[in-house]
Amino acid sequence: MRVELSVDVFLAIDDVDSYDPNDLHSLLRCFPDGRHDWVTNHEVVAAVAKHLPKCLPRLADTYVALARKGMVEQAWTGKTQLHDVVRVGLTDLADCSADLCRPAVLVVENSGSDGAFLTAVAHALRHERILTALKQSWLEVHSAGGSGEVVRVVREHVSRYRQLIRVVALLDSDSLIPQQRTGNHDRADELAGMDVKVHVLTRREAENYVPHRVLATIGKHKETSRKLSLLRRLTPQQRSHIDMKHGFTKAERSKAVRDQLQQLFHDLELEVRLGLHDGFGDDLLERLALWQEQLTERDFATLGEDVVDELRKLLDLVASRI
Repeated sequence: MRVELSVDVFLAIDDVDSYDPNDLHSLLRCFPDGRHDWVTNHEVVAAVAKHLPKCLPRLADTYVALARKGMVEQAWTGKTQLHDVVRVGLTDLADCSADLCRPAVLVVENSGSDGAFLTAVAHALRHERILTALKQSWLEVHSAGGSGEVVRVVREHVSRYRQLIRVVALLDSDSLIPQQRTGNHDRADELAGMDVKVHVLTRREAENYVPHRVLATIGKHKETSRKLSLLRRLTPQQRSHIDMKHGFTKAERSKAVRDQLQQLFHDLELEVRLGLHDGFGDDLLERLALWQEQLTERDFATLGEDVVDELRKLLDLVASRI
């Protein structure tokens, strides 16, 4: 995150009764390794240079250099007044330091599969901030054990932060047809009320974003090649909402849902319906993870013009809380 420390934080160094200096020391340690970006100005740099040597004599030069670097970078970007800067003053230093020094949290329905999805997408789209955060444990992925438990698990993680809620949730839409509102959209609204960032996938499930390049590795080559050929005959909306794992094997109990699916797939040729009847299996996201080093943006772009844009927004949303 982009963090701005007010001048009073450094002026108070001379007053040992004002606050616990360890709160400042802990937060400052987040800047050299790039965990957070330090937003500074001339006044802050001057205060750092004057007062920090009194409590951190061996590291003062390093932090003065970082403060100056932060000032130069902000001058170039012109973003010092934007809403994404976390402004920390003396009165909330202890709380903000605690929150910024603990990992950000991404809550997913299943950490094994959905966590693999996020990591693979970050690799393909070269999102270094996400990849570094995962490697350094600045971002933790936690499983809710199903969409029905997401709100409860998110609430538990939110309660561990004092002031800065650094929690993001990722949910499948579970939309069987385009634009269908589901229970996960209701959950997303509830989470937003907790100051939690939420992304609900536009497509039915994360499996609907698995590129053809990965699908081609499933099963026998000849059979899979034919299934992929049939898959390409779906309309963009059908491709977005077909059950990629189970195909057409699951019978929907609700007549309303059956009618909606019929409306979406009514023009599907029998050859296509039969060929895709069994789907591609339950381990699509695990297979996606195996290919994460080889995938590129182009692999996801072949799924539709909107896919890469959505996935970039997802990654940026997660990164905004790291």
